[in-house]
Amino acid sequence: MVPTLTAPAYRLGVGDLGWATALLAEACVDHPVLRHCCPEPAAAGQKAWLLGRLLRFGLRYGRVYANAERTALAVWLGPGQLAASWWQLLRVGVLPSALWRLSWSCWRRVQHYLAATAWLRHQSMASPGHHYLLALAVRPSQRGRGLGRRLLHATLALSQATAATACYAETQVPEQLPFYQRLGFQLTGQCPAGPGAPWLTTWGLMRAAPPQ
Repeated sequence: MVPTLTAPAYRLGVGDLGWATALLAEACVDHPVLRHCCPEPAAAGQKAWLLGRLLRFGLRYGRVYANAERTALAVWLGPGQLAASWWQLLRVGVLPSALWRLSWSCWRRVQHYLAATAWLRHQSMASPGHHYLLALAVRPSQRGRGLGRRLLHATLALSQATAATACYAETQVPEQLPFYQRLGFQLTGQCPAGPGAPWLTTWGLMRAAPPQ
């Protein structure tokens, strides 16, 4: 029997890109990674563009889910789809458009951040066969109601039912660590986000695979 999502949640498609990108931009406007990568006068446009590429990447190489009210969404990559190769970045429109959508310094910060998180994920996981929570976002006006927890719990159940492997997540907000730990994630390591950002730390967390 094919497992289904715990209601209320559903899988997004390309037709959902517009409102989903707007939700992600609203939820992540003050995220420390975006503040670090996009500190320039054109930051708002750069942030929105980067988040749109993140969603396109999730739709093409993973799965994007939202709750029925469209106030929370989760972006997952599955086993075997965990590395952003140059070909993948080209297919979702990151390259070569990043060269004119972003400043050179912004693009370099993004590259350093991606390299640092890839290193931390490699150090944290014993094998590449794991699910990766690329993003979890809740509309700011709806936070504190358990929407992110319910959506994450539902998508965790689906991911680990279809492929009984570990799940990996990361955060740059220390106040979020207890949230993930209450859902069964354990801290596996940490690292700086890249050169020039000693104040910005990424924490890696892993949720063990369910018993066979």
